[in-house]
Amino acid sequence: MEIFGIATVAFMIAGFVKGVVGFGFPIIALIILTLSIGLLEALALVVIPTLITNLWQAFSGEHLRAIFGRMWRYFLVAVVFVWITSDYLDLVDVNWLTMLLGTVLFFFVLSRLFNFHFTVPPRYESVLSVPLGAVNGILTGLTGSFMVPSVLYMQAIGLRGDMLVQAMGIFFSISVFTLAVSLERNDLISVEQAQLSLLALIPSIIGLLIGRWSRRQIDEDRFQHIFLMSVLVLGGYIVVRSARALDYL
Repeated sequence: MEIFGIATVAFMIAGFVKGVVGFGFPIIALIILTLSIGLLEALALVVIPTLITNLWQAFSGEHLRAIFGRMWRYFLVAVVFVWITSDYLDLVDVNWLTMLLGTVLFFFVLSRLFNFHFTVPPRYESVLSVPLGAVNGILTGLTGSFMVPSVLYMQAIGLRGDMLVQAMGIFFSISVFTLAVSLERNDLISVEQAQLSLLALIPSIIGLLIGRWSRRQIDEDRFQHIFLMSVLVLGGYIVVRSARALDYL
């Protein structure tokens, strides 16, 4: 019941944030659950709500064919490396994985706050999609965070507006589905966790609807800045806490 209560709060907040700013669902859910119950348990709980909320985003646009035609190499390489690296989840000290998650979130937020971006000319897309897809797959397989470097890469190749939102939905859906299958294959998700993850859809959707309604009532830019600063602080805290657990601090 304690885990159910924590999960309810985590997913409602995560849904609210996504409803207001359009992203951040897995970030918030992973942070709250990781700090409360641990990274591996958090990964098991976030898979179904994250998959469902992103599937809706993936199929709500008109650019499905164009996105796959342009990014299929990136998607394929990322999936392969999610599958490979997630096999090591139960072999690596979880404090190292948690530190990696905090570091990834920390630098992702810095890139958003300072509006860091780069441009990839079309002739280099097929070349860069392989190493960047591999990096994304490794980070997803070990931490469950699939924002880095996918969002920066999608912006770098010129995806904007609705096409960018749909591309993120597609990639996040593919990544979290692969991660879920791999967790089940490695016995890292139990029947009880799967049931709880399914139940978490309810607070996730409630939070999402409240967030969308609130979007008209609050300053979205100000809220996004507060959200990013909060993730920055929490990401740093996760790194410090993990380093202490490893006797580095």
